[in-house]
Amino acid sequence: MPIRVMIVDDHQIFRRGVKSLLEDETDMKVVAEAGNATEALEQVAQHRPDVVTLDIRLGAMDGIQLARLLKSREAAPKCIILSTYEDRQYLVGALEADADAYLLKTNSYETLPEAIRKIFNGERMLSSELIPKMMEEYRRVAGQQIQRDSGLTAQEVRVVRLLANGSRSQDIANELAMTEVTVKRKIQEILLKLNASNRVQAVAEAMRRGVL
Repeated sequence: MPIRVMIVDDHQIFRRGVKSLLEDETDMKVVAEAGNATEALEQVAQHRPDVVTLDIRLGAMDGIQLARLLKSREAAPKCIILSTYEDRQYLVGALEADADAYLLKTNSYETLPEAIRKIFNGERMLSSELIPKMMEEYRRVAGQQIQRDSGLTAQEVRVVRLLANGSRSQDIANELAMTEVTVKRKIQEILLKLNASNRVQAVAEAMRRGVL
């Protein structure tokens, strides 16, 4: 049985190009096309594709919202976001929607057939150009979690970083637009949260916990 593919894109020329590309593959068949989310939902219900390729811009409902809706259903198809956008917000949104892949249109003609096979067999994929953005997002989220676990606020983390750079209380006050009295009070709160007896120990503990 060939892999049943559906193409969802608001540009007919792009849909036609993808369909032509996939018609050369003996193990897959394009069973439906759609130019917007409403058509896509109707075609999915009628043709039951195994894999759906989704553009981001589809009108009232975008491709990420459509992927989330499709993946919430029983016997959900595999969903591949095919996009021109490298923005972090779209990438994160696609992952949160449980999309199976996020591929850039710029290289889709070279990678799409093999990507469809891999996605159909349970793998997940990301265009290589997007891996640095994904790693940046991972570091951002991990950093936020470390900060929450430490009990420090974002402002307190900034104070600790300045302490690590050798800044004095007055330097920190100038940098963060605070009074020196406020800075000293915050440093005492930081010492308490990190169970440290002095500034050097606080910096060392923050480094040990991965805050710095």
